[in-house]
Amino acid sequence: MGYSRNFGMRSFENIVRDGRFRVPKTGTPFVIGSPVQLDPATPGFLRAADAAAPRSQACGLVLFEHIQAKGVDTFLTTVSDTPFNLVPLGNYAQMIHGAGAKVWFKNTGDKVLYDGRTQEGGALIAGDPADLEIGQGLVPDGAGRLRAATGTEAAWLTIEQINPATSVVEARFEF
Repeated sequence: MGYSRNFGMRSFENIVRDGRFRVPKTGTPFVIGSPVQLDPATPGFLRAADAAAPRSQACGLVLFEHIQAKGVDTFLTTVSDTPFNLVPLGNYAQMIHGAGAKVWFKNTGDKVLYDGRTQEGGALIAGDPADLEIGQGLVPDGAGRLRAATGTEAAWLTIEQINPATSVVEARFEF
């Protein structure tokens, strides 16, 4: 199941959807699927995960489902510029994790739509996914993406599959 062009879930059996937390009202919106953590300075809010954020119940990936009840009905409008790959500022979102739950990531380029508008691409994996290896761990890079774990870093996710033709990286949560 895809939540955006860049992120989706493959298996739900162990997924933990931790409540609903508010995202900041200002700044850069979170990309759906990016690593986040609870903000100790602002209870009830999420912030981008630090590069050294340990895997814990206070960390995970941000999830937001754009649905018609949120006031955007794409079936009634002819032009919708809503960035459906982002969590709208000031809204509530879920934080997910769960040992064994499987997700996928895909770095995408800009895409020209049929009417000439350009849908921006996005990247949840830092660097080129082709440089990753099966069995390698992923950790936050501190800039809203995941990168390959190095040395003794405790991986948030472990890569299980890489499709070089589509650049899709599938990984399972370790916590």
